[in-house]
Amino acid sequence: MSRSGRDVSRYRQRNSSVEDEIVNPYWSVRAMVKQYEGHQGSTSPSESSGLTSPSPVHSSKSEVNGAHYEEKAEITIIQCEENLSKKDESFMHPPESQPTNPATYPDTLWEDHLLEQQDYLEREMEEAKKMISGLQALLLHGSLPEDEQESLFSLREDGACPEEQLIIIKSRLDLSMSENQDLKKELQNCKQENRNLQAIKDALQQRMTQQESSVLQLKQELLRANMDKDELHNQNLDLQRKIEERNQLIGEYKKEITQKDWLIQQMQGKLDEAHRKLSEANYQKNDLQKELDHRKGLLQQYMSRDDDQVSNYIGHPAQTNGFLQPAGKGPARDPIPQRTANDLQLVRDALRSLRNSFSGHDPQHHTIDSLEQGISSLMDRLHAIETQRRQDRKARGRVSGNKELNEYRDSWPPNSKMPHSQSAPIMGGSNSCTKVLYFTDRSLTPFMVTIPKRLGEVTLRDFKIAIDREGNHRYHFKALDPEFGTVKEEVFHDDDIIPGWEGKIVAWVEEDHGTN
Repeated sequence: MSRSGRDVSRYRQRNSSVEDEIVNPYWSVRAMVKQYEGHQGSTSPSESSGLTSPSPVHSSKSEVNGAHYEEKAEITIIQCEENLSKKDESFMHPPESQPTNPATYPDTLWEDHLLEQQDYLEREMEEAKKMISGLQALLLHGSLPEDEQESLFSLREDGACPEEQLIIIKSRLDLSMSENQDLKKELQNCKQENRNLQAIKDALQQRMTQQESSVLQLKQELLRANMDKDELHNQNLDLQRKIEERNQLIGEYKKEITQKDWLIQQMQGKLDEAHRKLSEANYQKNDLQKELDHRKGLLQQYMSRDDDQVSNYIGHPAQTNGFLQPAGKGPARDPIPQRTANDLQLVRDALRSLRNSFSGHDPQHHTIDSLEQGISSLMDRLHAIETQRRQDRKARGRVSGNKELNEYRDSWPPNSKMPHSQSAPIMGGSNSCTKVLYFTDRSLTPFMVTIPKRLGEVTLRDFKIAIDREGNHRYHFKALDPEFGTVKEEVFHDDDIIPGWEGKIVAWVEEDHGTN
């Protein structure tokens, strides 16, 4: 630490005075001892020759006490001289660790060295003062302050002059004053220390209060942190549970995707097979179309031949006797319709085998059903056209035959005329047909067939023959119930009559897998 120049000058003056005291440190002690011995020596003859003569016992006791005091004083003086000589040597010869040449070091080190010397000298002065006080106490009381006083000293010494008593009293007063000052200093120091301790205590209490409040705040924060930790732990558990559920869903989705990929591969194979079968069906359709064209040509030939027969009948009415005779034998006209029915049955068998090659819900069933329905409708139309043409030809032949027959009958005699019902049979008769609209579970488009029977005469066997389906099926028909209204009625037996609805038959054909 650094100090000002004034402090340094004071320090030097103080050191000079201290050095003077150190040069002759115990002059005052020796003077007091010599003065005390001189007073003892001067008073001893006066006392011996004084007015009062002490007793021999008292004189011997005083001599013993005086010798004892002199021995203690000499021992104390010798110890003081030895201590002072040691201190002088230590002061004159400082330790080797201290710098011998302060000018070589910076100013701060020099000032620190001076301050250390000042502190050292102050401590030495305090010790010297204590030793002087001890010597004074020894001279005044005959014992050191550390020794226990056996009896209280008296203010007046026996056999001492007033001046000596005054000096002794002053010395004792000075000693008491110094002791009083020391006690006051100690009391002040104790009070100051007490104040410091009280301040430290208050500061520590305030600090403790602050720390307690801080501890409470930390406890609250710790509790809040624990609550947040528990909440985060619960959220973590929820997230882990959700992650596990998500992983399970992902695993299930992967399994489903794998199964769907496998199904897609299977469906792709089936689709390729369906395309192949569809191409084959198209080829068969083309073949059937060619066969149909061939049948149409044969039908045209047959119709032209029938026209020729009608014209021949008209040209030779007398030979036919009013009836249409075939050119050949009677059964010669039957092979063409029979062959047409056989061809239709062949087409149905081919379509059935093609349908069985596809799966249950394949979209190609609709195409096959549409093809079958178109062929059936075309054959029905051809059959209706052929029937209509036959009826027209028969009607024309009957009209011309009746005309010729009437002319021929007019030439008969009146008695030979016969009724029309007996002489000529009734030609032709209208065939009633029933339309059947039915639905299947493989197609959304309904189908229609025609059964050459009147409504109310059609049986389940006729319907089975008309639709020509293989396998076990269940048949439901739309009917009108007097209690429930329009319902679906299931027919089981082949000989049961199929119910109608508004002049036609509406049916549903379902495959029977044997579950019921």
